[in-house]
Amino acid sequence: MNKYKQRGKKYIYSPKSKEPFRISRFGMETFLECPRCFYLDRRLGLDRPGLPGWPLNDAVDHLLKNEFDLLRKNGQKHSLMEKYKI
Repeated sequence: MNKYKQRGKKYIYSPKSKEPFRISRFGMETFLECPRCFYLDRRLGLDRPGLPGWPLNDAVDHLLKNEFDLLRKNGQKHSLMEKYKI
């Protein structure tokens, strides 16, 4: 039987365990950055919150790509390209 509760590839600390709890270098860096985040991760199994996505930027990129692909397919220039002589 495994001495630690396994969550994915991470191990959750159990105070009832008699064996030492191994911590990686990354785990030590996490502790030095934010002891609270380290505790929440290794003791309670909660990951750090991720960064927010960029849905507006992604949507604009997608729309512009589609518009330019369609114009390129039809052999046309975008009106802004004609206006600024690009």
